[in-house]
Amino acid sequence: MLKTLDDWKDSEEPTFLRMRLFPNRSLDTHGTKVVAGIIAFGFLLPIIPFIGSPIGITLTIFSGLTFYLFLTLLQKNFQQGTTFEEILISKHKIIVVHKEKNKEQETWEGNPYWTRVNVDTHNPRLKNYLTLAGKGRHIEVGAFLSPDERIELRDKIQNALAKANSA
Repeated sequence: MLKTLDDWKDSEEPTFLRMRLFPNRSLDTHGTKVVAGIIAFGFLLPIIPFIGSPIGITLTIFSGLTFYLFLTLLQKNFQQGTTFEEILISKHKIIVVHKEKNKEQETWEGNPYWTRVNVDTHNPRLKNYLTLAGKGRHIEVGAFLSPDERIELRDKIQNALAKANSA
């Protein structure tokens, strides 16, 4: 998901693009709690007629373990959702900040004049693989975005770079 930012830390000069990229979240925390409650109720409902019997105990154990696994994987999914990238393009520099949960923040800086935007449409790993090239390095941008969002991001970055180079 792409979000244009109005405030950027440490920005003294006018900017042509300020964006935050983050993975799409189909459910917020409240929606996830509702879904978890519905699933818990769905696991509990078939057990009710068997309460107190050996089959009921077996069903309770397996349903509980399945629900625990569901919650564990859901929590892991939420942790991966904290990944983000921020892009700043001004007249004299381009900055890309990449941050993942429990990892150190990575920052790449370059000159907008020498920075090139590349999209690899034939990449077997990611459709419309987006990279920025400059200062002898190629960096991946928006790998967690959908292919259409990567094309939209490419267009915005190219427009911002053109404005920065003509200013």
